[in-house]
Amino acid sequence: MKVLAVIPARYESSRLPGKPLADLGGKTLIQRVYENVRKCKKIDQIIVATDDDRIRKEVEKFGGTVRMTDPQLPSGTDRAATVARDLDCEIVVNIQGDEPFLSPEVIDQAIDALIQNPEYKVSTVGKIGLSEEEIQSPNTVKVITNKKSEALYFSRFGIPYVRDKENNSWENPSMKHIGLYVFRKEYLMKFIEMEPGTLEKLEKLEQLRILENCEKIYIAKTHQDSFGIDTSEDLTKARRWLSHD
Repeated sequence: MKVLAVIPARYESSRLPGKPLADLGGKTLIQRVYENVRKCKKIDQIIVATDDDRIRKEVEKFGGTVRMTDPQLPSGTDRAATVARDLDCEIVVNIQGDEPFLSPEVIDQAIDALIQNPEYKVSTVGKIGLSEEEIQSPNTVKVITNKKSEALYFSRFGIPYVRDKENNSWENPSMKHIGLYVFRKEYLMKFIEMEPGTLEKLEKLEQLRILENCEKIYIAKTHQDSFGIDTSEDLTKARRWLSHD
């Protein structure tokens, strides 16, 4: 199967404008993400999807492949679908342009879930083990699965609710959702035509549209952490992370 990775990258960001071009240890954030994805063994082609000429020039400068997309597209998933539509591929990987530390092995693991299991049309990643702060934070998206590693629900809220906290000896089964999505191309084209459902609108989580439309999402589990860079504080954290790598 031919696998295409698309890295959506927008210049405009409400919390950190221009973040794809932010310096991260002598390289821009978008270059860090691109070079990290290039380490994957399952990916045949990588394309940055952007609506900004400054990002296009930067990607071309470090030798990457880039495509311009309509600035009116509502999401990174729509940008990925636009790029993939006319290309020869069976699987499309939507990789966040602000996650430079996502393990290439974990990306390959999520891709392999679709290659080896034709019943799945979408896969993503869950990091095992959450701190109490992450459980309580609406900025950390949580996911819980059934015994087949299929997503039951994603939420910004701490799930599941622990009713009997005093006598509870169970380890919290929820995982941190890492925003990587692997789609079968055919399903991706159907997904972007679906109307957002009630759960998606309430939680502001696009992946809930898939569950609301009765499709399974396979969760590739990992102990390796990653995080997105959304604020100047996140950028400082990323620079510290890189300096200790």
